Amino acid sequence: MMIVKTPRSLLASALDVLLTALAWAAFGFLFVSGVHAVVWNPAHAAADPSISRLLPDAQALLAYALIAACIGLLLSAWACYNALRFCGMDRRKPPGEPQSDTLAGHFDISLSQLQVLRASRTILIHHTDEGRISMIDFAHDPAFNRDVIPQKRQMKQI
Repeated sequence: MMIVKTPRSLLASALDVLLTALAWAAFGFLFVSGVHAVVWNPAHAAADPSISRLLPDAQALLAYALIAACIGLLLSAWACYNALRFCGMDRRKPPGEPQSDTLAGHFDISLSQLQVLRASRTILIHHTDEGRISMIDFAHDPAFNRDVIPQKRQMKQI
């Protein structure tokens, strides 16, 4: 099952399935050949026919399992800490629409100018090098004239 569902062609899906099957087959082959080499290695079998020949490999696997368990505990502790710290907060919702006075103050324009900007359909906004609004052009919208929002700063002539 795919987590992200996007439209895909039949060829892309078939190639994905084929590559996944080949990867699993390679993993299975390597796993089986590794177990076979450990269990049926003639050098180990001649020296010690008992199960003790698997002990060094079992100790390595136990060390890996303990490391994985420690990492799992660390991640679980981190998740519990975040659950307690951010209890009751929903970070997945949008912050909401900003207030008109906050928005006008951010762009350094008046509330009436902001209302005109919101009502217009087409505008061309010129900015200074610092990112502030230097001029607003309503030339493309016949419903407004150029004098509705006067310039607060002069644009640099290039």
